[in-house]
Parts: sequence; C-alpha cells; structure tokens
Amino acid sequence: MSKTVCVLFLTGFGMVCYLPPLCAEEKVQVPGTAEDATGAAEVTEEKVTEEITVSARARDPLAAQRNASAVQLDGDLLRSLPARLEDPLAVASLFVDPAAIGAGGTKIVVDGVEGDTLDVPSSSVRSIAVDSNPYSAEFGRPGRGRIEVTTRRGSLVRLHRRFEFAYRDANFNAANPFDAVHPSRQRSWVEGELDGPWLGGKASFFVGGDYLRDNNNSFITALTPSGAVSEPLPFPRRTAHLIARSDIRFTPLHTLSLRYNWSDDRLSNQGVGAFDLPERAWNSRNRTQELRISDVARVGTDFRNDLYFDFRYRPKTADSVSDAPAVLVNGSFNGGGAQVSLRNVEKAIELEDLASYRLGPHSLRFGGIVKSRLIDYTDASNFGGTYTFSGLPHFVNNLPSQYTVNGGNPRVGFTQNEFAYFLQDEIRLRPRLNLLLGLRHEWQSNLDEHANLAPRLALSAASEDGRTIVRAGTGIFYQRQPVTLEEQYRLLGGSNLRQVVLTNPSYPLTGDPFAQAGPPNVLRLDSHLRAPYDIQASLGVERKLGEHTTLTAEYTLLRGQRLYRMRDINAPQPATGIRPDPNFLNVDQFETTGSSRSDSLKLGVRATIADRLHLVAQYTLSHASDDTSCPFPQPDLCSPPADSYDLAGEGGPADHDQRHRFNLAGVFDLPGDFTLGCVVSLSSGAPYNITTGFDDNQDTVFNDRPNLGNPAAPFQSFAVDGREVGGTPGVLYDGPQALFAGRLVPTTPSSVHWLIQPGPGNVGRNSGRGPAFADIDLRVAKRFVLREKSKGSQDVELRLDAFNLLNHVNYYNYVGTLTSPYFGRANDAHVPREIQLSVRVRL
Repeated sequence: MSKTVCVLFLTGFGMVCYLPPLCAEEKVQVPGTAEDATGAAEVTEEKVTEEITVSARARDPLAAQRNASAVQLDGDLLRSLPARLEDPLAVASLFVDPAAIGAGGTKIVVDGVEGDTLDVPSSSVRSIAVDSNPYSAEFGRPGRGRIEVTTRRGSLVRLHRRFEFAYRDANFNAANPFDAVHPSRQRSWVEGELDGPWLGGKASFFVGGDYLRDNNNSFITALTPSGAVSEPLPFPRRTAHLIARSDIRFTPLHTLSLRYNWSDDRLSNQGVGAFDLPERAWNSRNRTQELRISDVARVGTDFRNDLYFDFRYRPKTADSVSDAPAVLVNGSFNGGGAQVSLRNVEKAIELEDLASYRLGPHSLRFGGIVKSRLIDYTDASNFGGTYTFSGLPHFVNNLPSQYTVNGGNPRVGFTQNEFAYFLQDEIRLRPRLNLLLGLRHEWQSNLDEHANLAPRLALSAASEDGRTIVRAGTGIFYQRQPVTLEEQYRLLGGSNLRQVVLTNPSYPLTGDPFAQAGPPNVLRLDSHLRAPYDIQASLGVERKLGEHTTLTAEYTLLRGQRLYRMRDINAPQPATGIRPDPNFLNVDQFETTGSSRSDSLKLGVRATIADRLHLVAQYTLSHASDDTSCPFPQPDLCSPPADSYDLAGEGGPADHDQRHRFNLAGVFDLPGDFTLGCVVSLSSGAPYNITTGFDDNQDTVFNDRPNLGNPAAPFQSFAVDGREVGGTPGVLYDGPQALFAGRLVPTTPSSVHWLIQPGPGNVGRNSGRGPAFADIDLRVAKRFVLREKSKGSQDVELRLDAFNLLNHVNYYNYVGTLTSPYFGRANDAHVPREIQLSVRVRL
C-alpha cells in the first residue's frame, strides 16, 4: 500500500502538516526545537485529505483549550448518531448549559466567526465542540453557552462524492397522545457533496447541499363553546442549504479560503397547535446568503495571523393566513387571525483579525472584531386588533376584558455597530502548572456604555504522573444588546406606532377604536440601561484512566447581573388605582435590573473502549433561580412582573431550572460492519407559572398570581372570590364549580390549594413543575464495501433510525391558568416514536 509522509513544521504557535508527493518516511529537523524528532507521521493515502493546522499548545494536556470537560464531536461520530432533524447541532445542544446562554441565545462560532445560526448543510460539518476553553478572552460568552463548529475542506488528493437520502412515513410512527386520528405524514431529505483538488493540487474545493420536504402535523387541544377540539393540522416545511468552498494554498504557510453558503427555510401553518385553532396559522420564509473570506498566514516560526471578512444578507418574512381580529380566551382556545405581519432585512459586515505569538513560556493571542448591521424592519402585527377574554364563560357571554390594536408607521431602519478587542496570555509557570490571563473589551453603538472590561483567568495543574489535572477559573462575560430591543423601541417609542388598549369593550367592537381609545401605550428604554453580564467561577478535576478514558467532575457558579426586565412604570398605584402619568396608559420600560444564580455540579466521562465503543456522557445536578423571565428583550417574549411596584414575588426558579440532567452520545462498532449509535437525554421537570386568568390590578396584563391556600390540598383545587363570579364579595366559592358549572358553592381556604382574591397574590413566579423528560434515539447501520480502501474507498451504508425508541410520552406546555379547564395539565407533547430509513453512498 502506498503511503504519504506528513512533514511537521512545529512552530511556536502551530503545526503545519505539509503533504508532499508520495515518499518514504524520513527524519526531519523540527524548527524551534533543540533536537531532532521523528517528524514523519505515516498516514495512508486515503486519509490524506487536506492541510491540517492545529495549535501546538492544543496538544498539551494542560492547555486551556484541552479541558476534558468539553464535549468534542467529530464528523464521523456525528454521522453515526441518530439526528432527528438532520441538524448537526442537535446532539451538541444537549450539552449546552441554559444558564450560560444569555439574551442573544446560544452563540454559534463557525470557523472562528461568531453568529447565532448554522446555515450550512450537515455534510459540511467537520467537528463540533461545546465548552472548549471556557474562559477564553476571544469569545464573548462562556464555553458552556457556546458551540464551535469547524467546516470541512475539500480533499487535496482525489475526488470524493457522497449522497444521502432519508425517508419517514406516518405508517411507521406511533400516534400522538392528543390526536384521536392518526394523520398522514411523509418526510424526505436528500443531501449530496462533491470535493477534491484543483489548480494542480494547490487548492481544494467542496460543494454540498441538502433539501428537506417535511409534511408534518401540529395537534390542537382546545375547548371551544362547541366542545372539545382535538385534531391535527398539517404544517409543511421546505428547507434547502448550499455551500461552496475553496481553499487555495499559496505556500505551506499561507492559505486563502473562500466560502459561500445559501439557505432558504419556508414554513406554513405555523402558530397552530395546543390552544391555537387552524385560523391562527401564519407562514414564514427565512433566507440567508453569506460570503466569507479568510486568510491564514504564518511568519517565521512564532507568529500566525488569521484575518476574516464576512458578509451576510438575511431577509425574513411572516404573514397571517387570516386578517380577522385575534380572539384569545385564556386557558381555553385562541381563534381569529394570528395578527402577524413582519418584514426584516438584515445586512451585516464583519471584519475580524486574530494573531498568535509564542515567546518563551508565553503564548499570546490578541485581536479585534468590528461588526456593522444594517436593519430594515417592518412590523404591522396586530393592525387588525386582538380581543382577550378571561375565560370561556366570558367569551360565551360576549364579555371581553380587553381589546388592543396597533396603527401608524410600522417601518424602521437603523445601523448597529459592535466592537470588541482582546488580549490573552497563556503562561507555562512550571512544567505542571499553566496560567491563562485574558482581558476583553466590547461595546456597541446603541448602548451608552463603554466600560465593559471583562477579565478572564484560568489555572490548570497536573499531578506528577500527569494523569490527574485540576482546573480552576473565573471570568466576566458581557451580553450584547440584541437588535430586537432597538427594533421594538423605535417602533413603540411613540413616534412610529400607536398602541391602544380598550378595557371591557363591546364584542364585536363598533366604531373606530382609535377614536374611542384613551391614552396610548409606549415603550421606553431606561436611561440607566447597561449591558448585562455574568460572573462565572469553576473548579474541576480530570482523571485519565488508561489511554482513552477520562473522568471529569466540575462545580460551576454562574451569577447574572443587570439582566433584562420589562416593567410598567405607569401601572395603577396599588393604593389609589390611579396611573402616575395620565397622558399614557402603559409605559413599558426595558431595564437591566434583574439577577440570576446557577449552581451546578457536572460529572462526565469520555471514553474509547477496545477501539469499538466511543461515548461521551454527562450528568448535571443544578439549581437555577432568577427574578426575571426575559430571554430576549422584546414585549411578546418578556413576561412583565405581576406587580410592577413590588418585584419581590418575581424571585423563583428560572424557566430552565431542572434539577437533574443526563445526556449521552455513543457509537458502538459491531462485527460485520454494523454500527450502533445512541443518544440518550433525561431530565427533571421544568417549572411553569401559576396565574389567575384575571387582571385585578388593571395593568392590562393577565398574569396576576393567586394566594396560597392549603399546600396539602389537591394541586388542581382552587377557590375564587365572589367579586369575580357574581357572588358575594369576600366570600370564597369553589372555583371549578363556579367557572365551569355555573354553581356558586361556598368553600374555605383550607379546602383548596389556590385562592383567587383581590390584590396581589403571595404565590411566587414559576410555582408549578412539569414532569420529567426521557428520550432515547437509536441508529443501526450496515456498511457494504464496494471497493477496497487501497483502490479508493467506495461503500454504501443502510440505516434504520428510531427516535423516542421507547415511545415515552413527554408532555409539555403545561397550563398554569387557574380559570382554564386544562389547569395543571399539558395540552401538547413532544413527538412520539418515529422510524426513519436512510441510505448513504460514498464514492
């Protein structure tokens, strides 16, 4: 068998594997070292696919980026695991810590450039890492909230072709527990790639694409005046991705990379399911075009520079199927139109320059990032109006509690500029002691704050035998202000859109609502608005067992400060019921006054056993609390306080608080070219909020919370004050009897769990708790070799995937509204068992 020799030029900062013509193994002098080393690494010709660039420090087990608690998934492992949505990030996302995500969502770093989505085909993904180098000053977010993706290059040796097709049919799937009739569904996905050398072997190319055609169904579980509704509704999806990449190697130390990717995602009948009836459907289309140019150059043996230029064009649209006014009946059903009308075009340019320099025991890394985003945003949502009813009896009697409508100019445009630079020094203090010191500074144009200095520190120490490593670190991580906040402020700040609210209107409404309306709603930004930040500290230990098994244990404390919150600073005063400023109704103000705390203990194992079993597993014991539910600062996603004048009741379990989480991804190579891949995800139940369904404090928000009665009484039992149901004020009546049967049956506080009474309730946020989640996905694959590796591999692989193998019903969307007949129960569930057949051909 012919062999290829990789001559290794080991510089102070990196290692280049140059691929010369086929030759014999040889000894080489490694520049920068005091003695000769065997610099030839034997690899078969079939394995030689590209120039390989790795950090020399990355091979050092004490290096900051070599933390064993990181989850590393290479392309071969990813392709052997079941992927429900053919999403290469699906498995990696299981290992992301929700507490570390921040207001901008999980950060997706693709080939060194940070973003919020992955718009490339799954075939182009070479590797994925989570929590790698958690305290790196290069990135804005901690490693636990960051996914790093490396895409594939083309081969420098020969042409490769790969084709994959996957198919699902409802006839092979289990039934959804909320659907009385098993609906039809077909889902097909096709992917292909082509890569190889060009320009006489000085460059490589890679072209790949995929297309998804999914005719899925959503399931409606609602209660209308005509009775219970339980039916499916198709929501088709059509998604396509394309990537074209070329890497041109001018010299072994200088490479230019060009990459273009395109995606188109179209979804129909969104927004339907659970309480939302078919007429609530809306359609969307999201497209992306991206051009990326990167230049990697090395000067001498100690310096490397990475220059990136990135341009993105993202148009997005969303429109309701029906223009009818929306009808929201708390806890029962939502009808009418969805009142969705959005247009968003974003053009973003990013320039990033990173440099690495090795000087004795110091490994320096420094650089800067400049990003400019041009936004053209139109939001004509709710121009047709929305009626809100406290419950089904109020709807039957044509007694809406509220009517809201928007009008005016729905279009805004602006530019948001973001800047960041950092300096990091990784120092080998002693042979078994490593220190990382970093400082990052970032700011943005629409936030009047520039003192966002984020220091980072990480320390690692090894035992004498090198098999045990202790790691500790701490750092500050700032969150950027999302574009959505500026969009909403410019729209609802008073100069563009007018948002009016009518209390207890007629139904249907007659006349012009703007003529009948009183003062409008406005949205403001607190003059003291600052960038939220997190302080993270961790202490962990790694123990290597044998050559291919590592155990890890790590405790992490994460505290969030200055988190986003939306509060009505013009809410009716509790004592008088009068609003402070009579010129406005609600003055919803975004503030950075929230806080959070997360404590977690993470136990992990990464192992390769007998070269057949490859697995990564992680168990997390955690507790997370906060006093704000505002994952993204925009009005429809931020839940305002139940009482804007008393925020004490907002403290409680975080929305993502799950005491136990266990995730496993493993591949077992069986005899006969069979492969078994498995993904296991287990977690405790998540919390949900308990509300009354009424707006007793007249702040136009139906999120008032009850008082606690007898904690030992049945969870779904509650009593309601006579004022709410036409009885005697101050007398408690059995809630279900009064609301759903029309009978006023007096009761006592000790007989029920919850009490709906005038005034603020004493029940804290997120007092409900859903059940545990369990999911096991399995893949069985058989590989058929068409041509031996020595002649150029050609093979076919047949696969059988089973998602939710045990068909465990995972309920979600628990109803916390006391006035709902579904209170304390779920009205939706995650997908039941699904079977998928697929084939992969590699030439």
